[in-house]
Amino acid sequence: MPKSPAWNVIGIKWLISFMPMLFLLSILPTNAEAIPAFARKYDLSCTSCHTKAPRLNAFGEAFHMAGYQIPQTEEGELREKRQIGRIVSEKTFLNIFALRATGNFVESISGGHPPETNLALPREIELYFAGTFTEDVSYFFNLSHEADTIEGIDNGRFEKTTAFGLGKEFFLMFDLSPSHRGATNMHEITMTGPMRMGPMIMVGKVDPSTNFSYPTNRQFILDQPGRIDTNNGTIQRFTLSPYAFSAKFFGLSTGEGNTIEVTKGVLYNTPGDFGIDVHAMLGRFMLQTGVMQGIDAGSADINEKKDPYVMTRVNFGSRNYFSGSASALAYWGNDTAKVGNDLVDWFRTGVSGNIKYKLLDLYGALIWDKISGLPAATASVFDETAFGMTLESDFILTDRYLLSLRYDRMDAGGFANQKADGEVLTLQLRKYFRDNYAVYLRDSVNIGRVSTNPLQNFRNLIALGVDLDF
Repeated sequence: MPKSPAWNVIGIKWLISFMPMLFLLSILPTNAEAIPAFARKYDLSCTSCHTKAPRLNAFGEAFHMAGYQIPQTEEGELREKRQIGRIVSEKTFLNIFALRATGNFVESISGGHPPETNLALPREIELYFAGTFTEDVSYFFNLSHEADTIEGIDNGRFEKTTAFGLGKEFFLMFDLSPSHRGATNMHEITMTGPMRMGPMIMVGKVDPSTNFSYPTNRQFILDQPGRIDTNNGTIQRFTLSPYAFSAKFFGLSTGEGNTIEVTKGVLYNTPGDFGIDVHAMLGRFMLQTGVMQGIDAGSADINEKKDPYVMTRVNFGSRNYFSGSASALAYWGNDTAKVGNDLVDWFRTGVSGNIKYKLLDLYGALIWDKISGLPAATASVFDETAFGMTLESDFILTDRYLLSLRYDRMDAGGFANQKADGEVLTLQLRKYFRDNYAVYLRDSVNIGRVSTNPLQNFRNLIALGVDLDF
């Protein structure tokens, strides 16, 4: 079949958009050194744990699960440390400290109402402090400065804020393994071999999906902030994020009454919220369970009910450059959101998977959501089900270039007179000047309907930005 004129225009736009960046990236000098905290501590390249940062390979996943130590060894706990009673502290501050800066330099949004072009600095700067207190107790503290973040307030309104404070994750991790150390070298460690890890307990502000086959936080294609009308707090365009992990419902608010952005990561797929997480691995199988406080409830959930969840994962492969995993989850949100002034339950189920073969990574997640306990007056005008899909392929073209393609689809729920569905295709090229420093060029195209609805209020979003880790 011949291509439609719309698709021809989109293809030409992508080609024109990428040509200047391809030329620019090809002439700038490069130097492939790795310097973030754990690479500094263990004298490793960043690619020992990452395919490309921030995605983890099999060894990186094992390192994370072992509480930021070389798994099944005592070396990770004692290396470059001094003993202070039963606690061992780092001799070198840079072995526990890292910084990440991300965001767009230039962004252009077309096809919406109105179009816009912005020049900006990186919108998020995060400080990380991570390591071990003892061989059984690890920590992860995150402080962040985030600009132009959309936050829900009351009566369906939003505000754009800039804040510095407690970041997405802030937790302690306890290793309860009965016998978790042994004489194993790092080259024998995989996430598919015959080893036992855990149980591990994370307590604090956690991201439960960190062990999911498609983790919420480890995205090559960063979230693009939306836009609000500052005069009245109405939303003009939602944040562009992976639709599988998002809220998906129009007209929901938190237990405290703050509006929930339709594309906000929530429940099991929150970037970070208060909870207790327990996970363990035996051979190829992982079991994870835990409870969360509730969406943006902080340390005082007004309804006193907690949200339990369970996730299972199986790993496969590990030979001939082939590996992967598959996961399934269930999350029960008890009185965790409001429709009007009434608390409702929110049930989430989902599956995800990834396949890594040589220079190609494939990821995918399908998430279903259902609202129950709706007040009778609302049930007839509120769609209680929603679905989200995110599929991504990442291909390492060379040691400097990474090409990503992501497809997002949302079949939204919520109030019938507000909701709309979304379908977005994103192409992104990254150039890594070092293992921990990349510049990217992306084009996100709304391949569904364009309208004034805040989920559909754009055709093209083109951005040039940076992702820097130190």
